[in-house]
Amino acid sequence: MLINRARTRLLALAVALMSAVNCEVRVSHLRTTTLGTDPEGSARLNGMSFQQDALTTFNGWQYVAYYESTGTYNSQNVALGRRNLNGGQTPSAWEIFRFTDYVQKTQDSHNTISLGISGDGNIHLSYDHHDVPLNYRVSRQGIAADPEAHVWGADLFGSTLHSLPGAGAGPWSPVTYPRFERAGEEFLFEMRIGASGSGDSYLYQYTSGSWSQIGKYLQGRDNNAYINGIDYANGSLHATWTWRETPDVVTNHDLGYAYSEDLGHTWKNSAGANLGPTIQPSSPGIHVFNIPQNSGILNQEGQTVDNAGRVHVLNRETVSGVLTWLHYWRDEEGTWTRNPVWHSLGQLTQTGRRGKLAAHPTTGDLFAILAANEGNEVGVYVSTRGSGYTDWTEAWRGGSFDIEPLFDQHLWSGEGGGGIEGGQVLSLFLNTAGGYPNRKVTVVDLDVQG
Repeated sequence: MLINRARTRLLALAVALMSAVNCEVRVSHLRTTTLGTDPEGSARLNGMSFQQDALTTFNGWQYVAYYESTGTYNSQNVALGRRNLNGGQTPSAWEIFRFTDYVQKTQDSHNTISLGISGDGNIHLSYDHHDVPLNYRVSRQGIAADPEAHVWGADLFGSTLHSLPGAGAGPWSPVTYPRFERAGEEFLFEMRIGASGSGDSYLYQYTSGSWSQIGKYLQGRDNNAYINGIDYANGSLHATWTWRETPDVVTNHDLGYAYSEDLGHTWKNSAGANLGPTIQPSSPGIHVFNIPQNSGILNQEGQTVDNAGRVHVLNRETVSGVLTWLHYWRDEEGTWTRNPVWHSLGQLTQTGRRGKLAAHPTTGDLFAILAANEGNEVGVYVSTRGSGYTDWTEAWRGGSFDIEPLFDQHLWSGEGGGGIEGGQVLSLFLNTAGGYPNRKVTVVDLDVQG
């Protein structure tokens, strides 16, 4: 009992010290905007950790994609919105329309929407996938490059396609987890072909209105890789993943990492050794942490790469019998470390809500955006680069959200324009808790100073 009391006092002292270290970072609420009504049903079709992205900024305007209820059970439309961020001043009201020519009818949380904007201002969407043929549509040329020149509406877009124009024979089925990624001046598309426990990951490149296949860059061997993300930074493309042997989550194992200096045509392991065009489970040096099956590790949690090229991953493992969020990170010299992420959101569960990581674009400090696994709170936790990312402290917390939180990566990084003077805007995509029709799709804007 005395030992437990001593531990409690030490923990309280540690938390107080963490708060003192991070006191220069201030996070405050700017605004919450309601977009629409989340569809009825048990599946969460809006707000899953593998959506890249639901919310993004380009040329000073912010865009959002989500499913909007039609008022009929198991029948929803893709909605697409935009607002002018007005150079960091008060944003304009959201303009939102629906694609009524496509009705989503599958109660499956895999079947989310991914949104991307290529450098030419074309808006790309991919939606409604879990081991089905590709669904893809794209806007007319340059809509986001000159948004004020175009009246916002569905007529700016073509119809749903089942292949990427120009990219040949595919394969285009069965698709799950489509992602778009801006890579400097280039634009990429990533997806899994195959089923849980048996699938491969493919990359495509968009150039001058047409797509071409880069190739199969992650190949399973009677298993598949679940990527935490794919990020471009400092001239390199970075991917981390866990392997899964069967559809059962308990067969997740290991943390893999590789990077590419030529947009995914060839890959290197963490030590810089060449892996060739395709990474396989037997590829040398790809496992930066050996994590056995039944360790509690989840798939597709969080990943980011900071301004110095440090790679950060969020996942969970059982530590001393307790399921714990961990921060795995690679420093500038290529050394990997893992530390627990302190939070006050309660106990984790094996398949509980997943979180995200955001690295401050100038300081390198790290922000973890976490959702309670039991309950309906979302918190933002901060850790400083100077501490080696060990001084986690709570910077903001909001209640009554039922979602895996997402954020606008391009607004946060400043790449998309629309920032706020003297600080950063952390724009969160969140669903409120509650039953239909009270569960709302929202955007919560936070001001980050320091």
